[in-house]
Amino acid sequence: MRQVSRREFLSTGAAAAGAVSLAGCSTVKMTRAPRFRKTGDKLNMAFIGSGGRGGSNLKEFYALGEQIVALCDVDRGRLDHSAASVKERCPDARRYQDFRELLAKEKDLDAVVVSTPDHMHAAAAIAAMRQGCHVYVEKPLVRTVWEARRFEEVAKACGVMTQMGNNGNGSDVQRRKIEVVQSGVLGAISEIHVSTDRPIWPQGLNRPEGSDPVPDTLAWDCWLGVAPERPFKKDVYHAFKWRGWFAFGTGAMGDIACHSMSYFFRALRLRETLSAETVKTTEKFKETYPAATTVKLVVRSDSQPQPVTIYWYDGNTKPADEVCPQAVATWGNMPGQSVLIIGDKGAMMNDAVCMKGEAKFRGFAQHEATKDTPVTLPRVKNHHWEFAESIRGGAKPFSHIDHSIPLTEAVLLGCVSQQVSGELKWDAQACRFTNSKEANTLLRPHVRDGWQIG
Repeated sequence: MRQVSRREFLSTGAAAAGAVSLAGCSTVKMTRAPRFRKTGDKLNMAFIGSGGRGGSNLKEFYALGEQIVALCDVDRGRLDHSAASVKERCPDARRYQDFRELLAKEKDLDAVVVSTPDHMHAAAAIAAMRQGCHVYVEKPLVRTVWEARRFEEVAKACGVMTQMGNNGNGSDVQRRKIEVVQSGVLGAISEIHVSTDRPIWPQGLNRPEGSDPVPDTLAWDCWLGVAPERPFKKDVYHAFKWRGWFAFGTGAMGDIACHSMSYFFRALRLRETLSAETVKTTEKFKETYPAATTVKLVVRSDSQPQPVTIYWYDGNTKPADEVCPQAVATWGNMPGQSVLIIGDKGAMMNDAVCMKGEAKFRGFAQHEATKDTPVTLPRVKNHHWEFAESIRGGAKPFSHIDHSIPLTEAVLLGCVSQQVSGELKWDAQACRFTNSKEANTLLRPHVRDGWQIG
């Protein structure tokens, strides 16, 4: 039977049959058509979330010369610091602690950058798109699969440009890696092993009892947003300790996999995930991700007949030495924080390759098998510049929805497997697991009264 694409799936309304129904959401109401600018025009931009990654994104777009007209952060201290950082050229940037107020009052925006904790990405970005705003959204694009499907539907209906904040996509090095893998020099790809040192924040713990006074500078209700209500606890969630909590973040996979898995997802034209399973884990907890896991994803490829098996290792774990003896021979041990692609003609680890029959890896820029790989992809100034230029009539961003949605969905299905034991078989067309009611309950977000997602 022919595979139905995600695009066909959404356009035909087949999602209504699945556990994550989009019923009632088929008509996207817009308040303004998207505005595209001319070459050389400055963009009117707003930033929702201005600390951490938000501050970095603000710095990047400010350096590009864009007009910063509004800033939003639930923490007034961070908000004031961000306003001061752009005061020289944008002294009148207005400040908000609630993104809903910002979007209600700011009627002349071209683009919005969303850099909140994961659980608020969809609510803020979808509301902005419905107002005709192009959106740059930090990774992972959203926190749940339902939000990913809804994000895609709204983006297409509104005709806006989007870019997920896996900013390595804008680098020459990453685009060169894509070209090498796409050249076919490694042969048919069977396995990919991805390892990281994350988490670097607390997880694998229970919720503390009691509550603490909410700081005067923090709008706690706005920080919670769509998430279930809970008391504030100092140094537990805000500012950077939210990522390991199921209600707010997506753990190590959400933090890093949209970076490290991005280039081979594009190179191999990976599409829908077929199954997800956490094959190894430390102790599980009710509300937070485990301290360390190994996740197995099987993903269909449009570039080869057989699917690709991806192994994900977090918590400073990595593949066993026997997975790639040539890597051990080259570096003395199996490197951590790495991406290993194994094909039937050769292997690639980070920026080095080892062809079949060779004992060690060598840099792909010098290796005779790969150094003359044709340049097929455009090079850009950076990931942020690419997004801004797409609004001024440039090319579609590299991490637009055609790339960011399937990548994000694979990552989120891995996150579900970290919470539910066993191999979870995924039906992308129906948007549901075929063998786990428990896993299906994790596909849709909780939405607290007073908040909404599109």
